[in-house]
Amino acid sequence: MTIFRLLILFCLIGASNVWAQSEADDILSRLDQNYYYPQHNNGLATVSARVQWEQLDVASGSGKFLLNPEFKFTWKNDGANGRYDFELIGDDRNYSIKRKFELKNQIKNYGELIVPLKLKQKFAQYRGSIKKMAGGWTRLLYRTDSTEKHVESYNLLVDMSGVKVDKIRFKQRSAPRKVNGVFRYEKVGGKWAITESRSSFIMGELEYKETSTYHYKKFGNIWLVHKIDQVLKQDNRIFQSHRFKILDVRTTFSKN
Repeated sequence: MTIFRLLILFCLIGASNVWAQSEADDILSRLDQNYYYPQHNNGLATVSARVQWEQLDVASGSGKFLLNPEFKFTWKNDGANGRYDFELIGDDRNYSIKRKFELKNQIKNYGELIVPLKLKQKFAQYRGSIKKMAGGWTRLLYRTDSTEKHVESYNLLVDMSGVKVDKIRFKQRSAPRKVNGVFRYEKVGGKWAITESRSSFIMGELEYKETSTYHYKKFGNIWLVHKIDQVLKQDNRIFQSHRFKILDVRTTFSKN
């Protein structure tokens, strides 16, 4: 093959990749337009709330929920992705350094459920491709070669008739493995919001299944998730269960 033909082939492949990325990003934009994001409503500047957290006492088998320490959640619009934080309420001297680290490390994963990132923000550093399917379905694949990213790839099955993600599968650089998720939605403020997610994954040699349900409430001018119930099972046995309530919500808005 001549150098000229190689160059032509390279250009065609490059153009195809750019087109695939553009098509995939266009679908992400359509999804984001159809999903409810509280931070993109009426110039939301800050959110603060009290988070009440209960955890099932699995060890005793009593079926009772134990009250964990409460946290103050704060979110601030920084002009990009937004920043959130959790801070223990009350005298943190009642807890060891190790216990405080465990609690905050666990609850920080729920920040994005309260004020979620847009999909285009979430996949900004990933390369996208697209596969159109029969029956109004489209598959999006977002990948990265960066070792700084814990998740290597996201595989999304998109319902184009409702313009929402039906299923997701992602591959990580470490456990858990074979992570799959399915979503149910309802309309909140005229847009889609997730009301239930069901996921499965492999940890070690064991398979786990997790069900999370979300309940929404209007606080002033915005809707926020008000309750989160989460149950993690292994071999149909409850391994963990958590309940969260988002209370005492306060918001501020920019003047522009």
